[in-house]
Amino acid sequence: MRSRIVGEVNIVGDKSISHRAIILSSLAFGKSILSNVLISGDTKATINIFKNLGVEINEISNNQLEIYGVGLNGLNESKEPLNALNSGTTARLLIGLLSKQKFESDLIGSAQLNKRPMSRVIDPLVNEGARISGNGGSLPIKIKPSDYSFENIHSTKPSAQVKSSFLLASLYHKAPTTISEIVPTRDHTERMLSLMGVNIVRLGNTSTVAPTNEITSIDYLVPGDPSSAAFLIAIGLLKSKKVVIKNVLLNERRIGFLKVLKRMNADILLENIENFQNEPVGDIVVKKSKLQGVTIDGSDVVDMVDEIPIFTLLASQAEGVTKVIGAQELRLKESDRLAAMENFINELDGEITTFEDGFEINGKQNLQSGVVETLEDHRIAMTAVVANICIDSQIKADNIDCISDSYPDFFFDLEKIGANYES
Repeated sequence: MRSRIVGEVNIVGDKSISHRAIILSSLAFGKSILSNVLISGDTKATINIFKNLGVEINEISNNQLEIYGVGLNGLNESKEPLNALNSGTTARLLIGLLSKQKFESDLIGSAQLNKRPMSRVIDPLVNEGARISGNGGSLPIKIKPSDYSFENIHSTKPSAQVKSSFLLASLYHKAPTTISEIVPTRDHTERMLSLMGVNIVRLGNTSTVAPTNEITSIDYLVPGDPSSAAFLIAIGLLKSKKVVIKNVLLNERRIGFLKVLKRMNADILLENIENFQNEPVGDIVVKKSKLQGVTIDGSDVVDMVDEIPIFTLLASQAEGVTKVIGAQELRLKESDRLAAMENFINELDGEITTFEDGFEINGKQNLQSGVVETLEDHRIAMTAVVANICIDSQIKADNIDCISDSYPDFFFDLEKIGANYES
């Protein structure tokens, strides 16, 4: 018999911010101390790359890093290829940065990462004069020195990774640089650059960076990851008496999942909200809820793109029809997440109609036992674990090791609230 699901937990550090804190602290002058950093497969890729580029990075305690930044012009050529492993964030952000260095770089990744599109970053930079060549818009690529610059550049995809790559390149310009995008995306890079002394102005869907000679080192506490919290939130909604997730990042571009859940009649409260180090942070209080179906479109999806897998499971347990449109970007993540979740629901004898850019699902469904194919995608795996806990303990994931890519403490945190995975 399962134990009662109740309790509180401090969530793992945000993955997006951890990447950016490591990168920008490496480019700053002097020592930075980063606390509650996510140390996972993805962020280890970023750490190891900057070590190869000559930055001293020490793990001084659990989830705490000491980084001795070398300044914007202090990176050195690596003696070996720079391996982003499975991390799309690492690869895309570094393309812009490496294109501005005075040395050659070879950027490589795993077989999984090599399937993901990089042309959205590469092509605009090459059009401005960057020298990037390789595998038809995918890794591996070679980046050669080029004395190029741009005053304006546009991101054609709703991607904070693309925008951030352009922002990193713009740090090397002698004139103001404006980056525009089709819709505003998460702005962690802008917020952190501002905190570190860079003059940056955000207006609508544009960010303008003033010329800078130096980035200031920082002591920084990484807030909890809302995308990881989503799985505990789902357990709270489906099964719990009360779950409290402490010190979570509540950036406007990161709470689309919470906004949609509120429209679905979810019992969710935000408490103890404060602005901390240029980011809003607070606690999320969740109780078991009777969810109702909802329709969401691309304007919702852009702010909950990482949460769509767990949202699909919740949709199957909501009364009525849930429809998602404008989510074609999900086909280009660690896996084709729309196809993966279609297979997920079908494998458990559920019903889902999938489109090129979304899906429709009618609940509440009585999902059955089965083995879910994760395609080595950490978010599909964690969704299977939630289904195991909340619906049927005979629902299994074919691979739970990939969860360490983003949430190595996942099972430890589940135990804290009495939500144990029955393997």
